[in-house]
Amino acid sequence: MNISCEEYDQVVVVNIDGELSADTAEVFKNTAQESLQEQHFFFVVNFEKVSLIDSEGLEALLWLKDQVQEGEGQVKLAALDETSAKILTMTRLDHRFDIHPQVIQAVKCFS
Repeated sequence: MNISCEEYDQVVVVNIDGELSADTAEVFKNTAQESLQEQHFFFVVNFEKVSLIDSEGLEALLWLKDQVQEGEGQVKLAALDETSAKILTMTRLDHRFDIHPQVIQAVKCFS
């Protein structure tokens, strides 16, 4: 898995390439923590290249949501494929996150 972050004004886009799973959730959290320490509280998680998400990956997303809410921020998810969208629906997490079809739409929602 490769994780990179891009900043657009005060919005951090977290790009994930690969799995968000038990093996990689800690890397995701550490990467997000770096942005949180810089007082960034608005995140878009880009799922365009996510090949798999498991329960640990879902927990990492919920962890990020909890962290940003302490700073009165938000987390939005973007570009989910059919499988990731189905997992979020089955776990009812689709009601806890704003989900957008494209990253640019999610970023613009913060403007």
